[in-house]
Amino acid sequence: MFNFPKAIKISTRFFLSLLFAASIALTANAQTAGARDVVIVLPFENTSSQPEYNWVGESFSDALSELLNVPGLAIVSSDERALAYQRLRLPLTVVPSRATAIKLAREAKATLVVIGTYNVNPAQGERTQAELLGTARVIRVNEGRWTGEMMADGNWAWQPYDFGGGLPTLQTMQGRLAYQMLYQRDKALSFSLNQFVERATKVPPRAFESYMKGIMTDDAEKRSNYLQNALREYAKVNAGANYAQASFELGQLYFKQSDWKRAAEYYSFLQKRDRHFAEAAFYSALAYYRQGDMVRALGALLPLTTDTPLTGIYNNAGAISVQAARVEKKAEERARLLTQAIGFLQRAAESTPDDPFVRFNYAYALFLSGKATEAADQLRPVITDNPRDGAAYYLFTKSLARAGNAEAATAADNEARRYLQSYAKWEAEWQKSQTTPDLSVRLHNDFNRFAYITIQQDEPTTSADASGANAQDLLAKARELYQAGRDDEALVELNRVLLLEPTNAQPYLLLGRIKQRRGDLEAAVNMLRTATFWDAKLIDAHILLGRIFLERGDRAQALTYARNAINIDANNQEAIALLRQAETGGR
Repeated sequence: MFNFPKAIKISTRFFLSLLFAASIALTANAQTAGARDVVIVLPFENTSSQPEYNWVGESFSDALSELLNVPGLAIVSSDERALAYQRLRLPLTVVPSRATAIKLAREAKATLVVIGTYNVNPAQGERTQAELLGTARVIRVNEGRWTGEMMADGNWAWQPYDFGGGLPTLQTMQGRLAYQMLYQRDKALSFSLNQFVERATKVPPRAFESYMKGIMTDDAEKRSNYLQNALREYAKVNAGANYAQASFELGQLYFKQSDWKRAAEYYSFLQKRDRHFAEAAFYSALAYYRQGDMVRALGALLPLTTDTPLTGIYNNAGAISVQAARVEKKAEERARLLTQAIGFLQRAAESTPDDPFVRFNYAYALFLSGKATEAADQLRPVITDNPRDGAAYYLFTKSLARAGNAEAATAADNEARRYLQSYAKWEAEWQKSQTTPDLSVRLHNDFNRFAYITIQQDEPTTSADASGANAQDLLAKARELYQAGRDDEALVELNRVLLLEPTNAQPYLLLGRIKQRRGDLEAAVNMLRTATFWDAKLIDAHILLGRIFLERGDRAQALTYARNAINIDANNQEAIALLRQAETGGR
């Protein structure tokens, strides 16, 4: 059974610490509370002989990192923590000593580091649940000592934070622990204990446990099962809502397995407010690309180009635009895609001039746009970087030839023959169609998490444009203009909205309506699919897509979107009517 005398001792100790805190000078308290600290929470150490409860230690790190994120404190995220481990060449599973914890904190530019230990008494006999008992401590990094209180006699009393209880109350313990730490730092804390407990327990216990076990196992099958269970348990308690962290980890798992369809599906569940949204959008674009779906790939990636200025994002957006242009039959749309590609790749080349992938893709876009001389200029550093790059030599050859430099083209062609194994096949196709169907664009396959974190730290987001206009006001104005039939003016306002909120589904829905009204159904479909990507439950977009496909005679697609709409709201009359029409073949 739970050790009640021990629990009373713990509570008494904490109570006394609060009494000691009352003796602090007001000026010292204000100084502590007013300082902007950066906190890193390390996984707690399991001191028992029960390794199956190691996930509990990691859960303290994740939970406290989120709970301590209040005004006046900056938090080192789990991603940043992993980077600090990596830079110090420490395994993520290592339990750091006090000295190592301080090194990790300094590497992450933290001023406070939270560490802890816990013991587990497993369920046995009459005790039907495992019980935890542990202590957390906070180190002030610059001083190299535990946080605590200056006593009346001038001695320093360091502050332990004790916790304990049954395993099912783990999240409540974490909420209480976060509150105690923050209250110790600032007695004028504007949050109540109940608020912290509510925040800590927003994820159902079974979902939380399954998630933590899932991310800590290297067994792919077990990982999938745990995470799937976390999604089910979360949805069961939260009326079908999505557990974003579990969805992201499932997306990562399936992406590593090259299961592009399932990876894209789970990535798409994340919303802009979710922590790993940008990373999920980046990888979902790659997953869609590998399925040959350029529309969805660009739909996932293009919004990131506005507020996540990473070379990998610009490169991939440009490269996929090139690929989309290659297969596009309409000359006007093809030209637009190539212009878009050149814009992104030029920005990428300016920010990272030594990236050979960017240069190659930029050259390819320029070549397809008829700018052969500029294409050749971009390819020279690519070939210098890798003199055995047969594909680059081949494109270099054709660029030089079109630019009228026959002698240099011949020399480059000799190198292409030497290093490109499929030269004969490529050349036969070129002689036949003047195209290079087997020449592939070059994508960045890894999201630069370190650069992204740096951007997030250095560049605060804005919800208004240079004129001070709010995105929602602009969207409302665009709707009014659309209702009045003033589409051109509505488009101007919608572009302003997307600059502020590039992942807002509503402007894409309205763009789809405008394109449909103008008879440009292909563009309407693209806009509406983008809307459903950013908000999978936007029923109006699903209904409008179903109507467009029904009008085009594509009953299979119409049925898909009709059923999507019904799944969102089974009582929606427009969705019901659409489903009936799609099933009977009516229009």
